Amino acid sequence: MSTTAVKSKQSDYLEKAIELLESKGYDNIKADHPDYELPGKFIRKQTEEEVMPDLTGKTTLGKDYFKIVEGDKNNEQQVVSKWKLFSNLAKMKSGKFFLIVPYGKKKYTTELIKKYNIEADMLKLPNN
Repeated sequence: MSTTAVKSKQSDYLEKAIELLESKGYDNIKADHPDYELPGKFIRKQTEEEVMPDLTGKTTLGKDYFKIVEGDKNNEQQVVSKWKLFSNLAKMKSGKFFLIVPYGKKKYTTELIKKYNIEADMLKLPNN
């Protein structure tokens, strides 16, 4: 798949994820999207790498962090490391970490959560 096609698919996933959060009553949604404010970035001290969730949103209980599952099997350790970071951040902000799962990525996501003991809930992304 071309880089343009991948970006288009990710953009489509992000649009659907924003709609999903809005339908669930989230406030102060932040996303890497032209119509929204960007979520906060975090810099890893060891690598100086910038890490940003795909979305954040607030509820009366706290701030939740969201990452759209891409299924990158070549960079499993990097993916797991980011997921663990967001899971810990969510706990510190009295919130939860959610993995937004596109069609066809549920098995991959479930396996990684179990294998690496990641505290995350899954939200299924609408398939239409």
